[in-house]
Amino acid sequence: MSIDRRASPRKALGRDAFVCCDDGKPIGACQLSDVSASGARLAVAPRVLAKLPDEFILVLAKQAKVHRRCRVVWRRADAVGVRFSNRPGVGSRSAVAANSAASAVRS
Repeated sequence: MSIDRRASPRKALGRDAFVCCDDGKPIGACQLSDVSASGARLAVAPRVLAKLPDEFILVLAKQAKVHRRCRVVWRRADAVGVRFSNRPGVGSRSAVAANSAASAVRS
């Protein structure tokens, strides 16, 4: 039995989400399997996983009002673990990129 060393407890969600590059270019859909205050586990199709950069924006709503900048901390065949990053100066660029991705998803 392994010991859970996470600083923040995880909550199972099973919610649809979308990933995009910093410039707003859509990468693909994913499912938010579980989430904590510091990160998440995303279920990702292999074709999306192959295009997923080490840093990206996770869009949680089609209107892009809820999004988080993420950094990959582990990868598996059908999932990735990410840490949410809140670097200074990222907020406005993330919002623009997330809005661009949301527009592409709605099209």
